[in-house]
Amino acid sequence: MDYDPKILYLCDFDLTRNSGKDRATRQKLAALRECVSFLKVISNGFGKRYRIAAVFLLDLKACYSLINYKPDLFISRGYSGLLSIFLSKILRITTVREVHASAIEELNLLPYKGFKLKVIESMTKLSHYLDCLSDIRIFNNPDLLEYYRKSGLATDKDFYVYNGFDPNSRSALSKSEARKKFELGESEKLIVFIGSASKWHGVDYLVELQKEFNNYGDDIKIIFGGGDVSEFDPCSVCLNISPLEDEDCSDLIRAADFCALPVKSNRVSPGSPLKLYDYIANDRHVFAQRDTNGYSDEVERLSVGYQVDFTNPSETRLTIISAFKAHAHKSFNDVKATWSDRMREWLRGMSNAHR
Repeated sequence: MDYDPKILYLCDFDLTRNSGKDRATRQKLAALRECVSFLKVISNGFGKRYRIAAVFLLDLKACYSLINYKPDLFISRGYSGLLSIFLSKILRITTVREVHASAIEELNLLPYKGFKLKVIESMTKLSHYLDCLSDIRIFNNPDLLEYYRKSGLATDKDFYVYNGFDPNSRSALSKSEARKKFELGESEKLIVFIGSASKWHGVDYLVELQKEFNNYGDDIKIIFGGGDVSEFDPCSVCLNISPLEDEDCSDLIRAADFCALPVKSNRVSPGSPLKLYDYIANDRHVFAQRDTNGYSDEVERLSVGYQVDFTNPSETRLTIISAFKAHAHKSFNDVKATWSDRMREWLRGMSNAHR
C-alpha cells in the first residue's frame, strides 16, 4: 500500500520477556516494521521492579524522540505517554492508542486489595485518560469499540483489529512426535487448552465438560497446558501439564486433535485471545464459544473450527463427538490472520483516519 508513515511506538512493558502480551507485541512490531520505512520502538528495559518509575522515564524518552525524529504517528499503549501525547499535539503529530480493555469497568474482577489496588486504580484511570486524549484508538474487539461509542468516547476515526499470529512460531513437530514428547497415546482423542488459568477464561467449563465425557465413557481427554488449574480442578479430572514455555505450548497444540476456546461473559469485551491464533498457527481446528466476537466469529470467518456453548456441557459434548467423526485435518496456510495481515489493517485504518 502507498501509505508509509514514520511511526514512534511506546509501551511500558518489557518486550524481551516471553509472556503472551510481550511475545505478541514483539511479533506485531516486527510485522509492522516490514510494512513501513521507519519505526522507532520505546519499551521498558528497566525491569518490573521499577515499573512506576519507568512510566515517567519512558515518557521523557518519547518526548525526546518526538522532537528528534518528527514522526507522522505516535502510537502508545499502557500507562506511559502523558507528556508525550501533549507534546505530539503541540507538534501536530497524530496520536494513536491501542485499547485492549475497559480497565476501569473491570477493576472489580482483580484479586487485589488495599494499597496495591489503590495504585492499580490510579494507574488505570491514567491509562483511560490517555486513551480518551488520543486522536485515534485501535481496539482489539468490536464489542469494546461499541462500548466506547455508546459512552461517547469513540469517534469515526476509531476502528478495531483482532490479534494475529507469526507463522514462524509454528511447532516443528508432527502430531506423532508431539505426543511422544508429552507421553500421550497415539490413538487418544485429545482436546487442548493452553495459557493462563483464570475464571474468566472459562476453565471451569472445560472441567465440567470433561466430567460429561467421563459420564458417558467417551474416551476424550481435555489437557490444560501452561497454567495451573488445580483451583478449578481439585480432583484432577483433566490432565494439567504446567508450567510450559511458549515452544512447549506450541508442541502441545500439535499433539491435539482439537483445541478449546471458552470464555466467560463477565467483561465489557472478551478481547482477542492470543491462544486462538496459536491454535491456527499450528493447524488445529478450534471449538469456540458461540455468539462471541473475537471467538466464534473468527472461527467461522476463517473456517477453522466450530461454535459451541461451553455453558451447556451436554450439548457441547454431542457437537464435539460429531466433529471427531467428521473431522478431516487440513493445513491453515491460506488463513489471512497473520500479524502482517493485521498490520496492513492497522495501516489502512490509520490512513483513512489520518487524511
